Amino acid sequence: MNAFKIFQKNRQQLIESLEFSSFLCDIIISFGVNYRKTKNPSIKFFLKVVSWWRDWEFEQVREYQQLLMDYPYWESRQYYYQKIQKFVNDELSIVDFIPEILYPSLSDKREGSDLIEDFQRQSSIELNPKSLGFSKIISNLTPLLEGFDEDPEESFFTETEFREMIEAAAIKLEKYSIE
Repeated sequence: MNAFKIFQKNRQQLIESLEFSSFLCDIIISFGVNYRKTKNPSIKFFLKVVSWWRDWEFEQVREYQQLLMDYPYWESRQYYYQKIQKFVNDELSIVDFIPEILYPSLSDKREGSDLIEDFQRQSSIELNPKSLGFSKIISNLTPLLEGFDEDPEESFFTETEFREMIEAAAIKLEKYSIE
């Protein structure tokens, strides 16, 4: 992905394209539910055309949408970086670490999803091309954080495996040069 490419486009145009692709998605869902068993070739053709158009529109704004999803995580990047570093440096126990990352991450995920649908708010935020993909590092920790339990019988991971995966995430965060 090349985030710099989308910054060459007009911001309002990106917002309108995302809004339009969401509109096309709503049309497909509505028609798909109401006409899913239709034999009418005109309706089938219409659904195919709108589906293709929606896919094309979403492809045009895919990177922009990812930047929107990254935005809340990026705004919290220092927090995530500090907590992960504290854990890696044994300054934070697993039990203390999990809620310190899990709950803010789930909140940021919700905020990012809301932002994708809030076309007015999108024009008032400043997106950073360096943030592209940042949210994936943090949100990919969710299954790990939810899957660990102090009781080895209940946990999906050993403490060693857990620590290794967090250390791997810490290495990935370094490429974002957290300031």
